[in-house]
Amino acid sequence: MNIFLSIKSHIILFIMQSYFYNWTMRYIIPFIRISFYYSDMRGYKYKRAYKLLRVGDIIVCKDKWKLTTWLIPGEFSHTCLCVDKENDGELEFEIAEMTHNGFTKSTFYDIFRESTRLVILRCKDWDDNYISKVIDKCKSFNNVPYDTSFVLGVKALYCSEMIYEADFQGRLKVSLEDLMGLGRPYISPIGIYNAENVEKIWDSDNEIRYTRWKLQLLY
Repeated sequence: MNIFLSIKSHIILFIMQSYFYNWTMRYIIPFIRISFYYSDMRGYKYKRAYKLLRVGDIIVCKDKWKLTTWLIPGEFSHTCLCVDKENDGELEFEIAEMTHNGFTKSTFYDIFRESTRLVILRCKDWDDNYISKVIDKCKSFNNVPYDTSFVLGVKALYCSEMIYEADFQGRLKVSLEDLMGLGRPYISPIGIYNAENVEKIWDSDNEIRYTRWKLQLLY
């Protein structure tokens, strides 16, 4: 069995080192979404989630219709970090994330509108002082390119790896289980979600699914 796993990992790594793989990962796969309609995430969910969101919170999410979600093992395909928050609507940079464009500066709305499920996580061992250092570390990745090879280290980063490296003291206590069969440690969005030291603050799937008619009755 180990021989077969070794052969499989060698084949995967060979493919990942090819020019065609890296080109499609940057310019083709991120743009493929198998749906002709919007995400079913509603405005009332956004308001509740944003009210609970704090600086230092981690977001894991997915769009069930995107090709990347089907290719990444686990329940979630993306994760990012809340580095700032302002309620007057003037702040343009709240969320740091690694995308095919590299280090990307986004807002919570940007992440929310492109998701079909979103969960807010909070590390139980990140105090205010450490959160500030984590954010500074995260922002230091500003010019780091996207890691299409999924190799741990800060030379290039993918989304969950950015969180892992920003948590420089390892307080999240994540699992580096090799879910992709690469034959080496791998940090995945589901690995962040299942980290020993995080608590789930909000999950869009656990929200009450009001109809528009019921929402009108509430106001």
